[in-house]
Amino acid sequence: MKKILVVAMVDSIHTARWLEQFEDSQNEFLLFPSSPHRRIHPKIQRLLGDESTMTIRIPRGLGRTGLLLAAIDKLVGNRVRGFLLRKNITSFQPEILHAMETQGAGYISLQALTRSSLRPFFILTLWGSDLFWFRQFSRHQRKLMQLLKKVDRLAMECERDSVIARSLGFAGSIYPPIPVTGGYEVDQLASQRGHSKPSSRKLIMIKGHTRFVGQAETALAAIEQMADRLTSYQLIVYSADPKAKRIALKLKKQQNLSVEVFGRAELSHDRLLELFSSARIYVGISSSDGISVSLQEAMVCGAFPIQTDTSCANEWIEDSKSGFIVKVDDLPGITRAIKTALENDALVDSAADLNLKTAQERLDQKVVSSLSKSFYESGLV
Repeated sequence: MKKILVVAMVDSIHTARWLEQFEDSQNEFLLFPSSPHRRIHPKIQRLLGDESTMTIRIPRGLGRTGLLLAAIDKLVGNRVRGFLLRKNITSFQPEILHAMETQGAGYISLQALTRSSLRPFFILTLWGSDLFWFRQFSRHQRKLMQLLKKVDRLAMECERDSVIARSLGFAGSIYPPIPVTGGYEVDQLASQRGHSKPSSRKLIMIKGHTRFVGQAETALAAIEQMADRLTSYQLIVYSADPKAKRIALKLKKQQNLSVEVFGRAELSHDRLLELFSSARIYVGISSSDGISVSLQEAMVCGAFPIQTDTSCANEWIEDSKSGFIVKVDDLPGITRAIKTALENDALVDSAADLNLKTAQERLDQKVVSSLSKSFYESGLV
């Protein structure tokens, strides 16, 4: 049995899905919130409240104070949460400190470890844009280099990020690329599709992020350019922020299209998978990403993926064969990609078969769980 202190976003489905893999674990987990939110994800609430599963708790007083602490820490460089994490390292005395995500959890851990006399084995899991995007900013680059010097093991989804980490001075061990949010019941999801081909579906899924690195407005601009071809399709814009909602609803009104818009956390993960299993096309446009969880979901569910080359999509799909990899600022190219995916039934169906095979080999719950179960065991010093 090991004592593991996990620093992570407690409102995140990604954190929840990772922790669910250890429900039958004999390890003891302490979950330190890194997110500036009061909400604790329902799946994490279930783990906290079920004494028959893993031993996991959140330090007293920290479950609902994220917003206040994050606001203070903006002014003092994570010193408050760094101090609180350091206190919990001292009292809990973990063998492993695991920071899930870098600019929140990682930077808080850096602040704590800089002044701590204790030195647990430190694992950092990279999410999406942690290195790829933030390394270009001098302030973040300096902090990333400081953080990576303290990390014993790095976990990530992209081979791309291992090269970046080494270039920033990381000298520790690297865990083989693994979906950092857990796996999927691939065969079950495939059986739920029935025998209908993806080319017969009349639904298009569009990721609705416009903030930070999200570029949903470009995806919606491409949709507007081919609105006359989409009158028989339903469009779902999910995880939509206010700007994406305004653009999508304007598109619905002006072009007389069938558009539904869902904000962040308005769709459960199970419902999202149901929709992906009914979708012909998924479109994810962003200035930076990792594998993209939505790309995984499209692959598992048979939706034809269109993803920007600012992700590591090329490590999972083959451009023009099992999906399209497009440039974030190439509106004509994105428009052509959607148009081709609408018109080429054979391509869409063939891609679904190829992506299902990849998903069975690399994204299946049994495969990922097997790797995850050894995550806290192998190579520890």
